[in-house]
Amino acid sequence: MSKGRIVTWVAPRGWVAAFAWLASRSGAAFALAAATLALWGYLGWLRRLFEHGGWSPTGFWPPGFDPYALGLAVQEWTVPAALVGLLTLWPAFRRTALGQGGFADRARAALALAGVQLVYFAYLWALERRDVGHLTLGELGAALGGLLLGPGWGLALGAFTGLAASLLNLVTWPPEPTTWGDVARWYVLYTSHFAALIWLGVAAGLLGRAVRGGVGLWALGGGGLVLASRFFVLLGEAAPEEGAALMLPLGLAAAGLLGGLGLLLQALRLQEAERRARAGELALTQAELAALRAQINPHFLFNALNTIRYFVRTDPDQARALLLRLSEVFQRVLRSGPLVPLADELAYTEAYLALEQARLGDRLRVEWTRPEGPLLELQVPALILEPLVENAVVHGLAARPEGGTLRILVERWGRELVIQVRDDGVGFDPASRDPNAGSIALANIDARLRLLYGEDRGLRIESEPGRGTRVELRLPLPAGWAEAGA
Repeated sequence: MSKGRIVTWVAPRGWVAAFAWLASRSGAAFALAAATLALWGYLGWLRRLFEHGGWSPTGFWPPGFDPYALGLAVQEWTVPAALVGLLTLWPAFRRTALGQGGFADRARAALALAGVQLVYFAYLWALERRDVGHLTLGELGAALGGLLLGPGWGLALGAFTGLAASLLNLVTWPPEPTTWGDVARWYVLYTSHFAALIWLGVAAGLLGRAVRGGVGLWALGGGGLVLASRFFVLLGEAAPEEGAALMLPLGLAAAGLLGGLGLLLQALRLQEAERRARAGELALTQAELAALRAQINPHFLFNALNTIRYFVRTDPDQARALLLRLSEVFQRVLRSGPLVPLADELAYTEAYLALEQARLGDRLRVEWTRPEGPLLELQVPALILEPLVENAVVHGLAARPEGGTLRILVERWGRELVIQVRDDGVGFDPASRDPNAGSIALANIDARLRLLYGEDRGLRIESEPGRGTRVELRLPLPAGWAEAGA
């Protein structure tokens, strides 16, 4: 049995280079000029087909201005603009707007914009039913689709918008009984608005690719393209100069609304950049927290094992109890996540202090003020108390031959959980150095608190040489906790 052959076609190098050039700025500018010339030729064919007379560019200058048309355009286009604003809450559309979405997200965004156009045309149809009339033809949605999704999707949305506009004309002014072929010719093929809307979607995408600007592109470029598209629509009519006064109001309305949408997308990009920065900071603090655990544990383990080794000879029962405490300390460190119950944080600190009191003996005296009841279940950042206690013991009290007293206060004060660690050790001069300098633990806690709760939630450190140090932090209670005790 012979094996079948799979035949593949590889594009010649020249075609690949041509496609790559069309994707560049110069290629997009060339494609935009070519599309405009093609539309111009098509509109000239329409004028000859219907035997329209000649027209003069002087009929469009000086440009007229109909203020009523400006208000009407803004009123009609507010519907799709508001719906697009709501779409930014949808993750797929949001990713596309931020330039993060793939093909699937862009397809979903295109379908969503098509849905927006359907709602918009339904609104225009309701206006027609009330004999109010309408001025716009969906130009804002076609321009938005091109600017946001590129020329390919802009072409699709422009064609969809043109078909929707033709359908609106069909249901508003139904023809005499005729064939579907006549409907296609007279309501689609022979209409200048259908070709102009397709051009608008493509032109917006090509302009975005050629210029790659920000809000200015959306406002000036988009508004200019909408103005040009209305000019091309008028060229398909017998007397295009009669609608010249509508061009500038439509361009201004489109520039204002597209500029507003551009500002919205710019705000989304800034918000996303801030979110990423905060996520990066959080990841950094979590990495520092892991490094802090790895750095504290060997130092603490060395001291604890030395203490236990001493008690193995003098007091085996005490050595056994200390081994259990040491096991508890490391079990809590290994299984703790970013947040732990307050009871776990207190138990971890107590286990650490039991080992240090065994090592230092009467040189370390501890006084506790601690909460009871439901507050012990409150979730707090892991390793925010024990490092403060360790810093006070190692740098404040153990440095004094006579030792000292460590006072730990954990209480609820109104809408805050207050944690204080005070010692009467050697202290330091705050004016001479940064309180966090040389202490990875304190710097890590300070950074995490500011990141999680705001810049005003860092550590508060007070110290005086020879009189000790006080470190305080205040955590805002969650809404349920705060209301329960307010």
